[in-house]
Amino acid sequence: MSGFVDHLQLLPVPSRGGVRQPDGEHRPGGLGMPAFAERLEARGWTARVEDIGFDRRLPERRIAESYARAIADAIDSAWDRRRFPALLTRVNHGALGAVDALGPRGGVLWVSPRTGYAAPSLLRRPDAEASALAFVTGRAPRDRLAVRPVRLPADRIVVVGGERTSESERRALEADGARFVGIDGVADAVAGLRADAWYVHVDASALTGDAAPAADEPGAGGLAPEALAATIREALGHRPIRCVGLARYDLNRSGGQDTADTLVGIVEAAALAAGGDPRPAATREA
Repeated sequence: MSGFVDHLQLLPVPSRGGVRQPDGEHRPGGLGMPAFAERLEARGWTARVEDIGFDRRLPERRIAESYARAIADAIDSAWDRRRFPALLTRVNHGALGAVDALGPRGGVLWVSPRTGYAAPSLLRRPDAEASALAFVTGRAPRDRLAVRPVRLPADRIVVVGGERTSESERRALEADGARFVGIDGVADAVAGLRADAWYVHVDASALTGDAAPAADEPGAGGLAPEALAATIREALGHRPIRCVGLARYDLNRSGGQDTADTLVGIVEAAALAAGGDPRPAATREA
């Protein structure tokens, strides 16, 4: 998974609750298509954009699977064109398509205050967002429209955060083999997994509120973005990172500019860890 040099592919997925979010100043859906591209270009990267959007309303699980198929195809296409993909999504379950692109021997670094490990029962059918990682491991069944669903064992998932995960979900995840670690434990956890490809998922709500004020839950998390970026580069440096995903934020909110700068830094950290090589520093300072 190397050879992309300085080319990045931005994949904005502006859907939440089964509905495409309206475009705003930072289109589409407040995810920052132009804002991200401009900032990355200033840092020496070549950023291309492929908007993945469905305009008709669908039930949430159906739209989740529609996006999963589109995302997986877009990630494969990006690598075919020697571009490193960055997924920009309103919801954590946007990770489904990225995991489908990994294959069954992938690994996931999940940075979020929520894990989404709720499973359906006779009396309860949680929404797709509440079951994001449950879909990944097979604890919750994927919709019948899933085209190439990957069932990834939980012992291939490293969780950073998870403070808003229920006790029952945490116990279930740990029983299935997932590891909950602090930022200082990421390198050892990643080193213990022999994954053919990695997906790095960062929920903006996991970051400090001053760094990501446009997160869906600003202030809920406490990770300094600089520490997270450094950890990504240290723990995953030159490993086969397949995609980085940024979730649960809206740059049309107050603080959007600050949040954009923060999230661009995380995209850059993942691209560098994957072996990317931006153009000379003079270009970044232009």
